Amino acid sequence: MRFWQEIRHETRGSQIAEAAVILPLVFAMLLGIAWFGRAFNLYATINRAAQEAAKAAAAPTCATCLPPNSFYDQATLKATVIDPILTAAHLDSSQVQGYTLQTGVQLNPGQTPPEFGTIVTLSYPYGFRLNGLSCCPLAIVPINTGVTITAQAQAREED
Repeated sequence: MRFWQEIRHETRGSQIAEAAVILPLVFAMLLGIAWFGRAFNLYATINRAAQEAAKAAAAPTCATCLPPNSFYDQATLKATVIDPILTAAHLDSSQVQGYTLQTGVQLNPGQTPPEFGTIVTLSYPYGFRLNGLSCCPLAIVPINTGVTITAQAQAREED
């Protein structure tokens, strides 16, 4: 009986046991912060690409071009505005999903004077990989999961 009481009050090795419990939690928290930071960076990049595309689509290309005061079409806008922004952020521009360009949309319905503009919508997938445990047989298996980040921007057409 005395032996068990001594073991219960013994503190040697308690730091190792505490570290074994705390360190995985700290590493998981740091990994989560890094993943969230990358997702936020992706969100900001996608929003900026949509905003710049909406502004470029709302303004005429030039007054002296033929045809004069023409606007960008959807493919040209993606190639000249969206793709360079994504490339500068080290993102693959071929993974853009749901890219739409709407022109001539009334931005203030029911109000006078009416304001018309463009709306650009695009999405980009963000995937991350986790490792999990499977049972029978016991093994580490990859868990691939992700979210789709969507951005929408509008700009008033200039005269």
